[in-house]
Amino acid sequence: MDLWDSLFDADKQESRPEEKPLSVPESFPAFPYPTPYSIQTDFMKQLFQCIDQRKVGIFESPTGTGKSLSMICGAVSWLVEREKAEQQQIEEDQKEQTNPQSSKNGSKSGTNDSTPDWVQQHRALSDAAIERQEREQRRRELEERVERIRIREKKMRDNLARKMKRQAQGLAPGSAFKLGAGQAKKKKGLDSDEEDAEDAEFLVDDYHSDEENKRGGRTKGGDSAFGNVSKEVLELLKSFDQKESSHNARGKFGIEDEEPDVLKIYYCSRTHSQLSQFVDELRKTSYGEHLHVVSLGSRKSLCINEKFRQKSSSKPNRSADPVVSVNKLNDACLDAQKSGTPSNQRCEFLHTPTTSYSGGATGLSGSLLEAGESDEKILQFRDHALARVRDIEELAELGSELETCPYYGSRQTVRHCQLVTLPYNLLLHSSTRESLKLVIKDNILLLDEAHNLINSLLQMHSVTLTLQQVILAQDQLRVYLERYETRLSTVNEGYIRVLIRILTCLQQFITKWQTGGQEDNSSAKPSMTAGPTPLQPPSKPRPSRPADRVMRVNEFLHDSGVDHINLFKAHAYLETSSVARKLQGFHESLQRKEAKRLAKEQEKNVGSTPRGRVEIHRGKSVAFQKTGASLTAPSAPTTPVLLLVDAFLMSLLNADNDGRIILTLEEEATSQTESEDGSPLSTAETDSRTPGARKPVLKFMLLNPANVFKPLVEEARSVVLAGGTMEPVSDLLSHLFPYLKEDPAAAEPSQSLTALPQPSTQAISHYPRIHRFSCGHVIPRENLMTIVMEKAPTGTALELNFATRNLDQVMDSIGQSLVNVLNMIPDGVVVFFVSYSYMAQVLTRWGVKSGPTTTSILERIQAKKRVFVEPREATKADKMLKEYQDCILAHPEHAVAGSSVASGPRGAVLFSVVGGKMSEGINFSDRLGRGVVMVGMPFPNKGSAELQERMRYMDQVQEQELLQLRQKKVNALSTPSTPMTTNHASLPRMTAGSEYYENLCMRAVNQSIGRAIRHQGDYAVIVLMDRRYGTARIRKKLPGWIGSSIEVCEQFGPVVGKLAAFFKTKRTLALK
Repeated sequence: MDLWDSLFDADKQESRPEEKPLSVPESFPAFPYPTPYSIQTDFMKQLFQCIDQRKVGIFESPTGTGKSLSMICGAVSWLVEREKAEQQQIEEDQKEQTNPQSSKNGSKSGTNDSTPDWVQQHRALSDAAIERQEREQRRRELEERVERIRIREKKMRDNLARKMKRQAQGLAPGSAFKLGAGQAKKKKGLDSDEEDAEDAEFLVDDYHSDEENKRGGRTKGGDSAFGNVSKEVLELLKSFDQKESSHNARGKFGIEDEEPDVLKIYYCSRTHSQLSQFVDELRKTSYGEHLHVVSLGSRKSLCINEKFRQKSSSKPNRSADPVVSVNKLNDACLDAQKSGTPSNQRCEFLHTPTTSYSGGATGLSGSLLEAGESDEKILQFRDHALARVRDIEELAELGSELETCPYYGSRQTVRHCQLVTLPYNLLLHSSTRESLKLVIKDNILLLDEAHNLINSLLQMHSVTLTLQQVILAQDQLRVYLERYETRLSTVNEGYIRVLIRILTCLQQFITKWQTGGQEDNSSAKPSMTAGPTPLQPPSKPRPSRPADRVMRVNEFLHDSGVDHINLFKAHAYLETSSVARKLQGFHESLQRKEAKRLAKEQEKNVGSTPRGRVEIHRGKSVAFQKTGASLTAPSAPTTPVLLLVDAFLMSLLNADNDGRIILTLEEEATSQTESEDGSPLSTAETDSRTPGARKPVLKFMLLNPANVFKPLVEEARSVVLAGGTMEPVSDLLSHLFPYLKEDPAAAEPSQSLTALPQPSTQAISHYPRIHRFSCGHVIPRENLMTIVMEKAPTGTALELNFATRNLDQVMDSIGQSLVNVLNMIPDGVVVFFVSYSYMAQVLTRWGVKSGPTTTSILERIQAKKRVFVEPREATKADKMLKEYQDCILAHPEHAVAGSSVASGPRGAVLFSVVGGKMSEGINFSDRLGRGVVMVGMPFPNKGSAELQERMRYMDQVQEQELLQLRQKKVNALSTPSTPMTTNHASLPRMTAGSEYYENLCMRAVNQSIGRAIRHQGDYAVIVLMDRRYGTARIRKKLPGWIGSSIEVCEQFGPVVGKLAAFFKTKRTLALK
């Protein structure tokens, strides 16, 4: 490995241009306010230095401290200064080139006087100077090309205006009417063929497997030409092959009008709303006036085709607003671009450029305008997008005004931009990143809200495949093969049979596990239906629920019987042949035909049984369900099922130890499964779904996110992870950057032989490329108080672990404590529970009266404050928040208890869930959040097979590191025969798996309690209702901005006293 690493490093150093370090500025004039906070200035300076030194930054700045503005000013100022430095260097190089006398005189001693001047001049110029001159030349050419494009655009507009003027004057009516008639005739012909499409439309094009290398199969890790070579050798060969193209990633373009890329910053966050907030902050700075910025997003945010949106929308219930499905919208857009699609079904906003100046828009089909007018629309959108800073919503509005698709238009604008904002999935997923042609090399990546980064990577690269999907894909392929067998090429037929074989192996493997190891004869001859086939009951009894099975990748390949199949070639075929979408179109075409035939038969009173089988082709059948008087075909999956199969097969190409295959039964959800950006729901959101029947599923679970994040770290100039609560940092170091860790044995030879360094205390010193920055809050220390409540008013210890938290006595103690706390805190209070189910259980218990004359705990709370409960449905959250805010602001602040204005409930309390909608992205500033109460510690379910395997994997990695550390230190000893003593006291107190488990909990806690303090003048209290928060280890994992404000109260009395004194002081100051 040392040899390969050295070769890689040498290659990087060779391709990296020389540059002088920039001086860190003392001030940042672009900052929109007269005087930034000192922590903001420190943030900007540290970020500037981090980028200039090509480091990986971990920046923590509490919410409300102007983190976004600091990121903008720090990063963009470096971008501007770097461009100035390059321009200055180019001018110096040009002076040296025009006046080579000094360099010639300086080299006379080592150079023959007869050497021509131009030779000496060329020798004097360094490779870096030549490269700088080339970049500047390309920049000037870019400006000239853009000017030519604008001139051409003006001519096109003038020509179109003259043409319209002539038509209005009646000078050329014939041509116009003839053109319209021709279009109508063509449209009529297309419409006549719409319902009965030719079979050739779904026939797979000829495929030649020997061209996989030319299509770049090796870049996916699957070039079989190299045989069974190691991963390191493949990476080395890949780097050699791509060295020249990577070195000139922003430079060499053969087509005159194709535009080179520019040095840029990619800003990423989790949701579109967070990206819009960043754009709003950018507008406040002076950079917003001249910086070229574009925002990338999903079709859900940018599609302006109302027909597609309506087709992709559905209502969760009658009272809810329509919800657009991301997958359905993607399919509608892509289907409209297929060849042979009738003109009236294409998208009128999607235009095809006649030249390749747009940098990647070629290949898009569906333009209904003349070629010149299409170019005009694209150029017009690009110019307007670059004219000023726009967010996602404004780009969509721009597309509507210009009648140009903003989804594709924004992608054609990226090359010109210095700042690109985009959600996580567009950057972190390699295939998506490649499809967008994003150039990462030597650019800057800013990842905001990075506390979500590890989970986002794990979710993005984990794949789930159900048994129903396996059977459906298998049946579709069989029907397709029988229909086209005589027309398919030998290669296509062979690959389709290979796919059927893979699916048969998967089906048999899952069924065998589900039946307790018994062979199921029904899988030997699968049903030939076009829809999901129900499993036949086994002949022998089986366990009610088989035990989950966890396997390594190689173990699964062997046991399922697909280890002898070349999955690289299968993936290459699925990726390049478009067989997945052709198969899906063929399947849907058969369904439409059979639906029509069945409807005609029903009109003739034929086949009136409640449920029938309808022939679709040569004995193949599909089930239709009768609902009342109408019959409907089973709905097709929103994504071609073969694409899901391909994603699962690709996951099997990961390293054997980087992931696990889990075979389990999973409940079917009956409610929403997508968030607003199309990403999977969070744990708390998933907890809110209604359970259904259990179905067998295969899951690939990624365990090592470092390998999928590593290409970004190696390619980018600098990667910066920023957030308000980055603790615990040890997770980021061990999960994302283990390869950046230097040898601790060489760094500290005197360290104990058996002790593995604790990441939370010593890890940064072993990561020379990591730049760590953390700052306090902008609020005064007296504006925040954090209390750890160890006991309830009754004296009951508050340790709300899984064994005790469900006891009636404990839930009553929580309620009694909360009643007293709410009596002390004015205005709004947000209370976080560990899950929706536990919150419902506690609220139910609080509604029970202990006697006929007593009041329940919930009634006592309602007498103090109006109660709001976070809804399970995301669509109802906004309405609830508005009512919560109105309730609080309806009463004057600091009203004296007992007065007429303070009679009745004062303020409101919002019961929420950690990981839910209220725990992230919602600001409870000022009166909306004078207090945050955390009930218990939100540890995830330790019984989860996935969590157990992840913890086991981390323990194994830690053990391997410990063994390597011991061996290296033993080898370094002068007397290696000396027996090594084991000092158990120096061993880590927690295993890596246990540390990860605890960090999951604390990261969720830190994100939730940061909802209250939002600006310098804000104040609030944080009550941690669990004695475990008082332990030293847990306190270290709380946000750094809490600092010394934590007060541990062993009895309940001091809690009331401290709360009363805190708010009394604030009230006194406010009334002065």
